[in-house]
Amino acid sequence: MDPEQRGQRRDEKQDEKHGEKEQEKQQEKGKGFDEKYKRNPLGVLSLGVLLIWLGITFLLQNTGVISDSEKGWAVFFWGGAVIIFAEIFARLAVPRWRRSVMGSFIWGAVWLGVGFGLWYENWEIIGPLVLIAVGVGILVGRLMPRR
Repeated sequence: MDPEQRGQRRDEKQDEKHGEKEQEKQQEKGKGFDEKYKRNPLGVLSLGVLLIWLGITFLLQNTGVISDSEKGWAVFFWGGAVIIFAEIFARLAVPRWRRSVMGSFIWGAVWLGVGFGLWYENWEIIGPLVLIAVGVGILVGRLMPRR
């Protein structure tokens, strides 16, 4: 076999592998939301509850039950933080759902801090407290023994 034929054959094999990879990518895209739900049902559940909470907050603001001001949005962020922390506790309590909770903890601390910042309008104190909470969470996460 001459070098030109070997080069052609190599190109055909590469094209074949590329086609297989593209087909796998398309199959993965087809799985979409169902596959994500199977891998992380608690995360999808939390997202759904957060969206419901956002809708409830809008409804309460539109009907005048809570004000459409910073304090009204503080209530939304506090509720979101509660939902995020509930997900964290569920992950820690149920072995089947156990995953790293550090990212969720950081988001929960940020949401909680934003709620306090909107309510008290004292960002000079709230902002650094959120950063301290996030730093403590990271240290605790690293210092605790792994299971």
